Amino acid sequence: MQPMLPEWMKTSEEYVPPGDGGAFYYRTLRSLGGIMSRLRVESGREGRCSLPAWLKLLVLILYILLMSLARDRLCIMGLAAAGLMVLAMMPAKDIWSVLRPALLAGGLAAVLFAPAVIMDPGRLSNSLMVVVKVIMSVTAVGIFNRRTQWNHVTAALRRFRVPGVVIFLIDITFRFIVLLGNLMTEMLTALQLRSVGRNRKKYDSVGGIMGTVFLRGSEMNREMYEAMQCRGFTDDYKGL
Repeated sequence: MQPMLPEWMKTSEEYVPPGDGGAFYYRTLRSLGGIMSRLRVESGREGRCSLPAWLKLLVLILYILLMSLARDRLCIMGLAAAGLMVLAMMPAKDIWSVLRPALLAGGLAAVLFAPAVIMDPGRLSNSLMVVVKVIMSVTAVGIFNRRTQWNHVTAALRRFRVPGVVIFLIDITFRFIVLLGNLMTEMLTALQLRSVGRNRKKYDSVGGIMGTVFLRGSEMNREMYEAMQCRGFTDDYKGL
């Protein structure tokens, strides 16, 4: 005689949560990760035979000035060719990360000049030259950013007699952005791992994360101010 099992013991207890996609978390984490990778101070970013940071900063300023003041097409094309040669010597993985913001800036400039070109087609040549200047200037800044560590940039600013307080504010701002960005990334990752099934209040959760990051930033600001008072901080800031 076969045992009579209740119906609830015959049904499967496997739980399959409804799919939610998670595209919101992935997009947010991807954008934050891209920003943090550009701002984070990386050791060994420069090669052994790299130029000093102050010299690269001086070359960057002169390049942008020459590109902005140049009126002759041959001179502009020569400067653009020089910038593209330097870009071509970079690793392949860094080329697109430099070109993407430059092309976006050039596209924005083209959109702004489009009404003037439509009304007066004779301005097309000058407008194209301006777009090229914008693209190459942003490309030069991207190359400098990829080939120079941030702490070396602060040292270069000190060499150019920039006040220590200004350098301190710039350096601390970038460091706090990295710290708070890492905190936000960790909290979003934890939220994603704990979200089972469809979460219809994900934006409320992200709002709570933003509030927590704000409170943590205020706390870090207060702690740093008290530490500066205890150590008798002056405006003589040399960086790392």
